Amino acid sequence: MRRSFFTLLLLGTGCIAGSSTVQRDDRLLRELTRQERWAQQALDARPDKEQLESIRGGDFGSVGAARKELQKLIQAVDRATWIRETTAELMQNDDTPQLVQGFDRAGRLRNDALQAADELANALSEAKGGLTIADLRPAFEAVRKAQASEDRLAKLPLRPAAPRLAPTPLPVPRPFHQAAAKVVAANPESAKELDKLAPEDQTKIRARLAELDRDKEEQKHAEPPPPAVIGNPTEQATEAQAPSTTLKIAGDAASLIAKKAPISITLREDGLFALSYQDGDYLVDPEGNLVRKEPADAAKAAAPPTAKSPPRK
Repeated sequence: MRRSFFTLLLLGTGCIAGSSTVQRDDRLLRELTRQERWAQQALDARPDKEQLESIRGGDFGSVGAARKELQKLIQAVDRATWIRETTAELMQNDDTPQLVQGFDRAGRLRNDALQAADELANALSEAKGGLTIADLRPAFEAVRKAQASEDRLAKLPLRPAAPRLAPTPLPVPRPFHQAAAKVVAANPESAKELDKLAPEDQTKIRARLAELDRDKEEQKHAEPPPPAVIGNPTEQATEAQAPSTTLKIAGDAASLIAKKAPISITLREDGLFALSYQDGDYLVDPEGNLVRKEPADAAKAAAPPTAKSPPRK
């Protein structure tokens, strides 16, 4: 981020007569303190759980503020990387405990900022229009620079008796891949933006995207199937009505009654009406449609028994 500026600062202050080394160290130490303070402020301002839920819900104000916070957290990652590299250069000639502590502290600060930025990016990826692949490109670049810096520091030769530089591995799994996969899953057209990323990032994002697709399929299979509906769903939803207890004098029933009045009309338990004649019972439905005829003998057998008188003493 500011590596070239401070390289010039190191060279320029060395030309000042007298206390050039003291002045150089003083200016760098002040700048290291300022960069660490700004990085810590960004980390302290990260959204809490309630704010993350509001972001996922798509609240307009929360999403807008979160996008700015994400940029600050990414800057905090870059600041911590610069602090570690600059402190490592100073420790080539100065092994004071303060420098060693600042070097280690910057590693922890960077990882905390990465995790906070990853969590925020995931929340934004679940909000409609909250995140794009273009928004994540600076984040992937910050991760790439951090890893390259760690690789350089691991190979940095140290003078005898100098304190050993403790490596700070980056978080695993790597941040932002899951968020990018969610963005592409929600907006398939944004998949073409992956071509602008490093090949390694492209591969891991597509792997995460495949995992999301598998999870969706498994969730579908795990859900119980909807109940089968036979016929018209609207009719299924209405409660079944009891059969009518009133005979409509129409159709076959009207024709029979017009020819000859029945001896009796009886409502049966099966919902049919029995028009009784000498030759048998004509069974019709409530609408007056003839269902069948039962001969006189069968009709008598089907008729309910009459109540008997109690036996006399």
